[in-house]
Amino acid sequence: MDKSQTIDNAHMVRVRQAIRPLLLLVIGAFFAYRAWALGEHFHLVVTGVFVLLSILASVDVLLGTDEKRPRARLGTRWQGVALNLGISIAFLDLVFAQIEWAQMGQALARASYWVLLPAFVIVVLSLFLRAWRWQWLLRAVGDIPYAAVFRASCIGIGANMVLPARAGEFLRAYVLGRRTGHSKTAIFATLVMERILDGLSILFILVMVMILGVNSQEVHTIGALGGAFYLAMMGGLLLFYHRQVWVLQLARRLLPEAWSVRVLPLLSAFGDGLHVLRDTRQLVVVSAQSLLTWMVISWSFYPVILAFDFGAPIPLFTPFLLTALVALGLTVPGAPGGIGILQYMAVLSLQLSFAAAALTPVHDFMEQAAACSLLIHLSQALPEVGFGAWAFAAEGLRWHEVSQRERGVVT
Repeated sequence: MDKSQTIDNAHMVRVRQAIRPLLLLVIGAFFAYRAWALGEHFHLVVTGVFVLLSILASVDVLLGTDEKRPRARLGTRWQGVALNLGISIAFLDLVFAQIEWAQMGQALARASYWVLLPAFVIVVLSLFLRAWRWQWLLRAVGDIPYAAVFRASCIGIGANMVLPARAGEFLRAYVLGRRTGHSKTAIFATLVMERILDGLSILFILVMVMILGVNSQEVHTIGALGGAFYLAMMGGLLLFYHRQVWVLQLARRLLPEAWSVRVLPLLSAFGDGLHVLRDTRQLVVVSAQSLLTWMVISWSFYPVILAFDFGAPIPLFTPFLLTALVALGLTVPGAPGGIGILQYMAVLSLQLSFAAAALTPVHDFMEQAAACSLLIHLSQALPEVGFGAWAFAAEGLRWHEVSQRERGVVT
């Protein structure tokens, strides 16, 4: 690598890292506003922590990312962790900062925990459906047995509950590539397609809920942002698939030579996993499977909501609104498992549902909703993490091996 390429690489890394101090400062500003709005001091302490983290991150950027500066490289790792935690803490604050904790504890004590059993059963059913859909998407890569697909799918879904940055998606590609010998990058391309189908299914559900009467600015804003995100991704994939040669040539011209050598083979293998776009029948089938899967996931929330006494009947569209808002909310970075984001979206869904149905809930609604959000999270996490742990052991994996290679999605 010549000197100019080294400078280009260092510049790109610095630009990417320069955004993190700003985002940490934004989180600090949010908690400063909350301290002013609520008139208490705890948020000032949190504000100080994130302002300090922003300053330290800025120092890391100024020091640079030269390989001879291990402290700078270490700094980039904690910056990502701090950002994810900060976002999740902000959402948790919006839910729990102003509730009566004793009343929330009473709501949890009075909840009907037997409803977790049907919720668990429905979540497990959704795991089988998600693996079934993925197997169809993987036909572009090869004929892969359902058992191998199911185990890899469970590992990835379970990992997303405990690992940051949706690392389970990379892990799914690695595990299945390791088991079958197929290109991990091509397998990962099917996961990108899967995420887009998920997004379009969620948007369809959200539109149906809005037609049924949930009409609010929050829903419109979240739906518009989510729609723009997923449609842009779909457009990008279609452009890449139909103009792959042009994209590869453009990448070869724009990227430094050292990056081109690594990126171009990955882009080529990535295109091999998008052949589902060529088969209309396969695309229709996996689209129907996506919609069915998300309908089933929606119904897994309903028994948990029924576990709490909100003082009014639960509108039937509530779990579908909850599914749409939670799924779109999880596109925002945060702590593993969507902690904080899930709680906020669950409470918001219940608020909007009762408002749309013109129902008056109990006076301790916020405490009931906050407690419900915790139980909803538990009902999803336990079966997903449990099946993920089983599949991890069944594949004979070791954590040291995975931690070294989960992001190594290579051909």
